Amino acid sequence: MKLLIFSQHFPPETVATGRRALDLAEALASRGHQVTVITGVPNHPSSLNRPFCESPPIEEMAQAGYRVLRVPVFRSEDPRTRNRIFTYATFVLASARAGVRQEAPDAIVAISPLPTGLAAMLVHWRHRKPLIFDLQDIWPDSALAVGVVQSSLVLRVLRQAERFFYRRCALIVCITQGFRRYLLGLGVAPDRLAVIHNGVDWKVFADAAADQDFRQSHYSDGKFVVGYAGNIGLAQGLDTLLDAAELLQDEPVKFLMVGEGTDKTRLQTMVRIRGITNVKFLEGVPRKRVPAVLAACDSLLLMLRNDPLFEITVPSKLYEYMAAGKPVICSVGGEAATLVEKFHCGISVLPSDGTALAGAIRKLRADPALCREMGERGKRCARETFPCDLMMARYEELIELVMRPTHESVARFRFPRIATPFSGEGNVHVPVTDISQRGANG
Repeated sequence: MKLLIFSQHFPPETVATGRRALDLAEALASRGHQVTVITGVPNHPSSLNRPFCESPPIEEMAQAGYRVLRVPVFRSEDPRTRNRIFTYATFVLASARAGVRQEAPDAIVAISPLPTGLAAMLVHWRHRKPLIFDLQDIWPDSALAVGVVQSSLVLRVLRQAERFFYRRCALIVCITQGFRRYLLGLGVAPDRLAVIHNGVDWKVFADAAADQDFRQSHYSDGKFVVGYAGNIGLAQGLDTLLDAAELLQDEPVKFLMVGEGTDKTRLQTMVRIRGITNVKFLEGVPRKRVPAVLAACDSLLLMLRNDPLFEITVPSKLYEYMAAGKPVICSVGGEAATLVEKFHCGISVLPSDGTALAGAIRKLRADPALCREMGERGKRCARETFPCDLMMARYEELIELVMRPTHESVARFRFPRIATPFSGEGNVHVPVTDISQRGANG
């Protein structure tokens, strides 16, 4: 197959959507497919001051055998809504222009958010090829949840664009069951929906040696280290972490927050104002250092704000935390909490509840055997239930199913009902139970 993948973010950026695009590109290229990734130069506000994101090649052939084409994008460290809109708009225009100049692919894959899908839709119209959307983040609800979109007019326009776009996708791949239910509620036909979790390259994390220098250099010897690695943004609700840290100031607990994001400066200011001494903010690190950093912690913190939207999502870092073999403290409701409880790989608490978060940390610190047991269960879950290679093999099967010849013309944007061996006729839904029964080797 000849495939075009659109993703606004891509490594060396450490944004989760970029990781999904990387996993897909590498998996498909390793299976002999011809893959081109159209992405932007590093443009997320959290990436712009990171040395490892400064000057990636505009065009390159990756070692795995796929091509990466980077287009110019408006960039700003200022996360205000106006600047983010300019970034999205310039990526849509530049990536669509690059896409229509490529040879006609067999299929087009777009990774969230919605503006990336709109760019891919223009190329879909040009080449008359099936469009597959990878739904990592629901727009415009996610922007509304963190207060980025407040205008009722803008919200209505985005909702109309969302529905218009979904109707033109041959297939929408969701990362959770909740996302699938959301789309069904919008009237999307079930035969155009699939569920494939993000997954993880578990060996990279399971085999990582702890970065002891990292631990010691931040005055964490003899303390119970709670690590957070990832985006420090509005959606994470990290004020709750500060509340828990304040309650634990007189106990041997240290919080290490590794990453960048739009809310980092404000949180650092709050730490100084409140006199919190057991929280350390660290710079974001290259992807290759993340496994060793996670291995140096005693437990790992998963957080999102208390919002109904976040109850149907699962942050991709959960799978990495599992693979690292550390107990997860899950301050996220809904599906993420259900996974943690189902696989007994950590403790879930109500989001935005600093007292409950502090209590969970005390419980783990007091019971090293429980920490080891939960860590091992998480590692086994990552290996057997959420291995990246299995998820990407499913993805390849779905793309091939979408491309099967039918009596209806793709050029007319009419797509057939798809029967799969996973879930019965007329439905491309891939249940979690089906994936877990296959195991790591498929």
